[in-house]
Amino acid sequence: MASPAALSMVHHGRPGALLSARRADFAGTGLRCVSVARPAASPTQTSSRELSVVAEGEGRGARDGGRGGGGRSGGGRGPQRGRGRGRGRGNPFRLRPQSDGKSHLGTTLRYTDNKPFPDMVEMATAPIRAESAPGGFDSHARGPESANDVTNQYPGGLIDDAPIKFLPLGGLGEIGMNCALVGTENRYVLLDAGLMFPDHEELGIQKVLPDVSFLSRWKDKIEAVLITHGHEDHIGALPWVIPALDPATPVYAGHFTMQLIQRRMKEFNLWGDGSRFKVIDMGERFPAGPFEMEAVRVTHSIPDCCGLIFRCSAGTIVHTGDWKIDEHPVDGRHFDRAAWERVGKEGVTLMMSDSTNVLSPGRTISESTIKESMMHKVLGHKGRIITTQFASNIHRLYGVKAAADASGRKIAFVGMSLTTYLEAAKKSGLAPIDPESLVPAEEIDNVNPSELIIVTTGSQAEPRAQLAQAAFGSSRLITLHPDDLVLYSAKMIPGNEKRVMRMMNAIAMRGPEIAMRREDGLHSSGHAYRDELEEILKMLHPEHFLPVHGEYAFLKEHESLARECGVRHSTVIGNGQMMGVTPLRNGQQHGTLGNMHLLGEARLQTMFNDGGKGSGTSEDLAIEERMRIATEGIVVVDMEVFDGLLHRGSGDGGDDDGADGADGGAEGGEEGGSAPTKTKPRTRTGGVMTGRA
Repeated sequence: MASPAALSMVHHGRPGALLSARRADFAGTGLRCVSVARPAASPTQTSSRELSVVAEGEGRGARDGGRGGGGRSGGGRGPQRGRGRGRGRGNPFRLRPQSDGKSHLGTTLRYTDNKPFPDMVEMATAPIRAESAPGGFDSHARGPESANDVTNQYPGGLIDDAPIKFLPLGGLGEIGMNCALVGTENRYVLLDAGLMFPDHEELGIQKVLPDVSFLSRWKDKIEAVLITHGHEDHIGALPWVIPALDPATPVYAGHFTMQLIQRRMKEFNLWGDGSRFKVIDMGERFPAGPFEMEAVRVTHSIPDCCGLIFRCSAGTIVHTGDWKIDEHPVDGRHFDRAAWERVGKEGVTLMMSDSTNVLSPGRTISESTIKESMMHKVLGHKGRIITTQFASNIHRLYGVKAAADASGRKIAFVGMSLTTYLEAAKKSGLAPIDPESLVPAEEIDNVNPSELIIVTTGSQAEPRAQLAQAAFGSSRLITLHPDDLVLYSAKMIPGNEKRVMRMMNAIAMRGPEIAMRREDGLHSSGHAYRDELEEILKMLHPEHFLPVHGEYAFLKEHESLARECGVRHSTVIGNGQMMGVTPLRNGQQHGTLGNMHLLGEARLQTMFNDGGKGSGTSEDLAIEERMRIATEGIVVVDMEVFDGLLHRGSGDGGDDDGADGADGGAEGGEEGGSAPTKTKPRTRTGGVMTGRA
């Protein structure tokens, strides 16, 4: 019989509601109970989901809002079923509190045991460490010049402990979760802190995170955090990474990127006084840990992107970040060829570059071309225009603004993430549209359709995005009409094709015209195509090349391209593998390990977050159990347990204290005596149990 503690109710709601899972074996019953429960919030605590909803100026009202309570909260959906339509604009830039600074971390920082740092040479293929090389090393005896030349620090110029080290925690063999350690002299900086979005097998999961417990274990080695740009796959894990590091560790990023970081840190109550967060300018040189850093402007699909140059006594390291070469950028901020050419002439010891589009021939399309295509589409249509794009693509809004000005239309944003990025652009002096000039989302029905362009989220058919809801008739802000023109100014991310096409089919069935062909020219990738990758390889001509940011097949193809461009030393590694690089000497490799070699492999654990306070490993969040429940179903066991016994004159026994009454009842029953009696219920283990399954 199961004990009362083993019995629990199963809560089976939407996947996001599954925060923890527990299994109990029912001894002696053959039953197995799966318990899935959501921790109850305290009376004074609002869940992160509720806070997110309350803060949405465009949408759902607070708890007392009904279906459109109006006022500052705007129209919204509350527990009451009122049918008003609020006209309050609210504050679309209001912060959405997510955490008190710790509650979102879950168990992510608890797995610090048994995670050695993989920088010991004995973990590689060499039999000896550099400091134990025959003859030893005395920098003072060799003089200052020799002491600063790492190729002369060991007898015969041999280096067994590589002076340059690179340890990826994510982003290699996958798209997303870009995060890596770059180091020299046993001192490191963290390059980016991104997340990855889950696949269909990770039910109820919204974010996939790097192993922050590894960073916490070795935080004494990490002296700075460097951010290349503001996409989620480069900054999305910061709310988990920042608590893992020393509170004094500085974080460097550009102006626009820092605006996004500041908002995120404040949402998670991690900003503090902001003194550790430092803004850098393009072209600026600044110290970060063991390196002298330089940020070099590159063009991408979000403003304020940079590649980074790491200078140290061992040589020069270049990381391009995410990039393409836009010859005619809409914001006038050009790819800094001059800086890259200069560092190429200085000499590059190690180059790492974005591999995303290595399989795409030719060159990317300029954003200026997209602007012209958008203007052509808008000017040729008399009805309402609805365009969907990635919210972070501020450059795309230049085309929207130009088309609106040319056609005399007003612009409305439907989707909170759009206003978040636009506000960051405004604070950085990069906004193509004044946020105050936008038509409030709740008022778009009051504007002549022929005088309106709606910019909305939902290009990937996210279920809660407004375009997806409008496609299936559930949006309270957008109702599709046959004379609408929908501009799909994005691309389908691999894995989302089926979902996006289902949404587009639903839109088409409601009558609007759709423009999403390649020939429509409404989207350009932010990642360099093959000809651009070849150009930068020849421009920098590095001694060593390591492809990053891409699936494994992309990395291998990029390695092959580098060899075609004359780079003799190139390799491909995976997440957790620490690579050591020894600079060439007189154009030749030297040292017993060779010039590029593995020093070891870190024991990394992927972390997950369910969009709220649930964070931890796959076991902590019961990802396997979620999938099993989704595919195999679930048995719900509902049992009632009584602490006492109902005694009848049938000879049922009781406890020692009730033995006389029970025996008397039995005797009376046998001899036709008194009627059955009911004893006073008493607490005991076990009891009469009724149940159904």
